[in-house]
Amino acid sequence: MSAAATAAGYLYASGRLRGRGAREQEQQQHQHQERRSERPAARQEIRVAVLPEPADTHSAAAPRKAPKIEYRKRRWTPE
Repeated sequence: MSAAATAAGYLYASGRLRGRGAREQEQQQHQHQERRSERPAARQEIRVAVLPEPADTHSAAAPRKAPKIEYRKRRWTPE
């Protein structure tokens, strides 16, 4: 009988949680609609200025030189 009581408790709790969730969701939707009505209808236009390219573009486009790899040779002589 304890298993039936436990199952009944879970069902009761899940029903209450679902009911509370639905009420909270309705309140959030209502608040969201109120916020929308408070906002102004038209947005301000954003203006952007374009800067001219710098005249010194040839130095930026030059490829970087690869480092020179030098190998050392061992110069060991027996004594």
